[in-house]
Amino acid sequence: MPIFITVIILIYFITKQFEYEKVSRLTYVAIPIYSIYQITITLPHRNTAIPTWIIVLVFVIGACIGIYQASKVKIKDAKVTTGYTEVAGVEHVVYKKQIMVKGGARYLIGWAAIILAKFLLAFLLHLDVHESVMEAFVQDALKDMVFFLSFAAKEGPTAWMDWTLIGISSAVYTLRLIQKSPLVKMELLHQKHKK
Repeated sequence: MPIFITVIILIYFITKQFEYEKVSRLTYVAIPIYSIYQITITLPHRNTAIPTWIIVLVFVIGACIGIYQASKVKIKDAKVTTGYTEVAGVEHVVYKKQIMVKGGARYLIGWAAIILAKFLLAFLLHLDVHESVMEAFVQDALKDMVFFLSFAAKEGPTAWMDWTLIGISSAVYTLRLIQKSPLVKMELLHQKHKK
């Protein structure tokens, strides 16, 4: 991928983290569940050379990253214009209430920590990583921006680390948002949104 496209993707991804985005069940529930399912498929067997304590460490790192990312999240109940209606010859704006979340700097730091943790652990375990650090950043940025890319298969000896770090951190992030905000809980569990 040309360097200017890489830079544009990363700049766009970084700026998006400082904007509010709609809370969606697909992003906050389906992707963590799918990632956790992938952990069960890709996790190393007991007879591999990877020690159990390393696997536990990856789970703990993922959970700590999720907690850190959610620690300064901003949540708001917003009115979003969906159109206009005419009542007695007068045009009125039609709004829809949406729960919005802004991850900010901590989300970005956690996102970078996931990628760097994978590379550091792969180096310490002498595992072969089939991508550069920059490629990993760009691919993960694209997955975060285009949700269906999150369901793409991961291959190689570090696939279990990818799924574990992403799955556990995103599951913990979602659980912390639910715990912090009744609005997020209502939205993700499809409870009635009070006006």
